[in-house]
Amino acid sequence: MSGGRSNVMTTRLKRYGWTALATTMLLAACSTMPKEYEMLRVHIADMTPKDMAIFEQRFDVKLRIQNPNEVEFSINGLKFDIALNEHDFANGMSGEHVVVPRFGSEVVNVEVFTTLASFLRQVQEFSGGTGQKVRYRLKGTAFVDAPGNFKAPFDEKGEIELNLGAGFDKPPDASIDEKERRQ
Repeated sequence: MSGGRSNVMTTRLKRYGWTALATTMLLAACSTMPKEYEMLRVHIADMTPKDMAIFEQRFDVKLRIQNPNEVEFSINGLKFDIALNEHDFANGMSGEHVVVPRFGSEVVNVEVFTTLASFLRQVQEFSGGTGQKVRYRLKGTAFVDAPGNFKAPFDEKGEIELNLGAGFDKPPDASIDEKERRQ
C-alpha cells in the first residue's frame, strides 16, 4: 500500500513542480518589463499600393512608433493587423530593428498584404460617394529587446474623412459654360 501512496505523491510533486516552474518563468519574464511602462503608440503614417495581383494585394506602409516613456526602446520586430470599418483588411510583419528614443518617435517601413475578398469589400464600401468616413484600427505587438525583453501590445483606433470624388461632380468650367449659354 505504501508503494501506491508513493506513486500518487510522486505524480502530485511532478504536477506541482511543473506549475511552480512555469509560474517562476512567467514572473521572471514579467520582471524585465519597466515598472512604469506606458503603451507604445503606433499609427499609420502613409500607405501606398505596391502590387495589385488578382488574389493578393501588397501595400508599402510607414508606421510611426511613438515612445511616451522615459527610456529608449529597442524594437526588433512588429506584427499587426489593419481593420477598416470593423472588417479585417490587411496584415503585416517586420523584422526591422529600430531604436525609438525616449519621448520620441521613429518610422518603420513595412509591407502589408490583403486578400482579394477583403480588398473588394473595402472598394464596395468606398464606392458610396463623397465625404465618407473610414474607421480604422491598427492592432499588434512590438517585440522589445531593451530595456528588458518583452512584448509591447498596441491598439490604435481612429477615423479619417475620405473625399472620394470631391471636385468631380461637375467639370471645373461647367458653371462658366452655363452662364455663356444663357447670354
